[in-house]
Amino acid sequence: MKICAVTTWPPHRDGVALYSFELYNQIAKLVDVVILANTLTPKEASESCKETHTTILRCWRRGPWFLFDIFRSVLKTRAHAVHLQHGWLLYGGYISSIFFPVLLLFFRLSRKPCVVTVHTVIRRDAKLYKNSLVNFLARTAVMFVLKGIVKFSDSLIVHNPLMTATLKKEYNTNIDKIAIIPHGVKPACNPNEGQKSKEVSIMSLGFLRKDKGISYLIQAFEKFHETCPDAKLIIVGGSHAHDKKTQSEKFKQLLTPAAQKHVIFTGFVDEKRLEQLIWNSDIIVLQSTEPYYVEASGALATVADYGKPVICSKVPKFQSELQNEEHYLAVASSDSTELAQALSLLIKNEELRKRLGENLRQEMKNRRWSTVAAEHIKLYEQLLKS
Repeated sequence: MKICAVTTWPPHRDGVALYSFELYNQIAKLVDVVILANTLTPKEASESCKETHTTILRCWRRGPWFLFDIFRSVLKTRAHAVHLQHGWLLYGGYISSIFFPVLLLFFRLSRKPCVVTVHTVIRRDAKLYKNSLVNFLARTAVMFVLKGIVKFSDSLIVHNPLMTATLKKEYNTNIDKIAIIPHGVKPACNPNEGQKSKEVSIMSLGFLRKDKGISYLIQAFEKFHETCPDAKLIIVGGSHAHDKKTQSEKFKQLLTPAAQKHVIFTGFVDEKRLEQLIWNSDIIVLQSTEPYYVEASGALATVADYGKPVICSKVPKFQSELQNEEHYLAVASSDSTELAQALSLLIKNEELRKRLGENLRQEMKNRRWSTVAAEHIKLYEQLLKS
């Protein structure tokens, strides 16, 4: 069996690229996989690429013409089936996003079996723009794209039941062709030898985006720091590849002179450094202010196997499968006081920290990338048989 995967790919920095790297390297251990990846900017091309077990063909550029480049390239691979990753703005700007169902129609007409993984379902009541007319047009476009994906794909993958329920309830979608395959979890690696610092370490992980809620995290830490002066906040991550502006400098400007000594922006780090930072953390905070996006959290999947207590915002990406006070602590996404109180509660209660961390680890332990890859291969086989 030969699978052609269409996706962004490292060193391009977006969540789908990181997801695809882990997924297809596992799938490639069992079946033949060819990756049709995006072309790189000069800056990205200068970065070192990770080792991979797959064949990488960089053949499409983000923009309206991506569908012709991808369609021609897929046919040349002579793959048995094509698996496309879908993320909003993944293939270009707003106009490019509307063309994605057209690409699926091309595959339908050519009788090429087609699987699509939808990483984000946008709710019908989403407030994407302040202007009511522009917001209406944007939501209409979202509905057109989602309905087109469901209609023209042979099988659809989402990451959790809430995504399926949202598609059924808000878009009147036929869920018969939808498969739920969770986001993969990478197993924790053993830490390097050495004693942990006596400082209390609070860690944040993910892309530094406008709607991440980093400003509330900084405000919360400054309040928490008043009662825990030996604490430090480590913010790991950098700008998303599809963002035009760099947000990290803007967030650094929010720091008071006193907080500048205790808040560290690391930027992107390599895997070994990230593993060590996670092991050294006492609490991990995952912030978001996006209530209209139903999806899975790659950052949560990254830290889930380390047994660390996690504080998450009350948004669908964290609430879709986990229970508050059982697997994590949920706080309002825009309330720095509530977040500061949650930090204080956890740092004072070692038993609660251990319980939350272990419960989260147990809940996610059956989602290793190898297991997720096997579920994908099973879906491919069923699709080809049918």
